[in-house]
Amino acid sequence: MARTHRPDLLLRFIIFEKCLLSLLAFLLSAGLLSLINRDLELLAKQLASVMNLDIDNRFLKLILTKLMDIKPPTLVGVSVVGFLYAILNLVEAVGLMMRYRWAEYLTIIATAMFIPFELYELFEKLTLFRVAALTINLLIVAFLVRHTEMFEKKEA
Repeated sequence: MARTHRPDLLLRFIIFEKCLLSLLAFLLSAGLLSLINRDLELLAKQLASVMNLDIDNRFLKLILTKLMDIKPPTLVGVSVVGFLYAILNLVEAVGLMMRYRWAEYLTIIATAMFIPFELYELFEKLTLFRVAALTINLLIVAFLVRHTEMFEKKEA
């Protein structure tokens, strides 16, 4: 009996993950917009001071130098991409919740598109986070491909 409810539980996990990604992307994008016309170097120095980091560290100096080169159009561009990513994840979550077939396909395609980049990143540097991200995305794609019966009833 529990086996019939397992796909529902996994689908709920995917919906939760998509909502969480949407919220994080939205918050980060809004945060980037709030940095327009602000002294990024000063903000980074204040953050380093609060975190008790050595401002004379060569890596921190490199980051501060890079921050000085960031222009407002770059912040806006990155923020717009972040907002679009947030919208995509929210649309996927709502579509999956409503069990629309198009949402299943959209989620499979959008999730699978990141797999080659995740593999590349994994070969560049093996970290637990990168392994987890790749594993979760592979499982999402495999689950949705295998459980198409969950989406047969609703078309939009």
